[in-house]
Amino acid sequence: MLTDNKITKQIESYIEFKQSLGYQVKTESQELRRFARFTREIIGHCGSLTVDLAMQWATLDCSFSRWYMARRLETVHTFAVYAASIDSQAQIPPTGVFGKCHGRVTPYIYTEEEILRLMTMSKNLLSTDGIRRMAVSTAIGLLWSTGIRISELTNLKVKDVNFKDEYLYIRNTKFHKDRLVPLHNTTLEQLKEYDTELRGKLLERSEDHFFFVNTNGRRFNLRAFEYAFQRLRPCLLPAGENKWNRRPPRLYDIRHSFACRTILKWLEAGENVNQKVYLLSVYMGHVKPADTYWYLTSTPELLSLACSKFELLYGKEMQPYE
Repeated sequence: MLTDNKITKQIESYIEFKQSLGYQVKTESQELRRFARFTREIIGHCGSLTVDLAMQWATLDCSFSRWYMARRLETVHTFAVYAASIDSQAQIPPTGVFGKCHGRVTPYIYTEEEILRLMTMSKNLLSTDGIRRMAVSTAIGLLWSTGIRISELTNLKVKDVNFKDEYLYIRNTKFHKDRLVPLHNTTLEQLKEYDTELRGKLLERSEDHFFFVNTNGRRFNLRAFEYAFQRLRPCLLPAGENKWNRRPPRLYDIRHSFACRTILKWLEAGENVNQKVYLLSVYMGHVKPADTYWYLTSTPELLSLACSKFELLYGKEMQPYE
């Protein structure tokens, strides 16, 4: 019985506790439940959490990277702090044994030409009724022009795209907040064109239907979008190359690109970026500006502007004495 396993009961109690505080804990709960299943079904452990048990779980497979082992250990460590508060026999495993578990992957910063290339190539995707081609091309363009999350795009309903007042209504986002995302008139034109063509192909298109759909009107979900993108991505490879010498570009990197482009435009216009970053943070649906900084990357264009401004302010002071 599941209820006879102490760690299983404690994990379910922990998940319920975190959810009561407003946390989603989706990925964490999945990992912890796998850990619970390991303790009761694989090794038959029915007692309290121990350091050895956590280490055994973290290093379960020799193919695990150090980063992944660190993530597994940290997940158990966080739960262990809770378990130790209700179980005097529970042990708290140390962290840092395998190094850092939170690493920032260097994002791929797209150029406008590359986004246009992706949108053009999407027209060659296999699509019996043409809907998939339209959805992928329009979706990539919307990500580029608004910087919204991929999940926010795939969750859009027809009623969430307000053509009259020119905005997207983003519902129940990552931090359980709604927000309005204003749209440029060129973006609106493309969305209207997509919606008009789609209504001509589908018999039914109600306000509660998803705005982006796949072939035969099926929901255009994250899996479908990522699969289509993987088919398109090779068009970004340098001429003569057939594989990446870095981590391949991701759909999520379009959001990084949006943040960098916005900062670059503000710098070029002479705006006070330190003040404006608060606007960008709200626009992107972040709780605080520190979350927005995560999306910024030192591109050549940004570094060039930063150097120019530094020389303008301090160049004379740094001239060598003759």
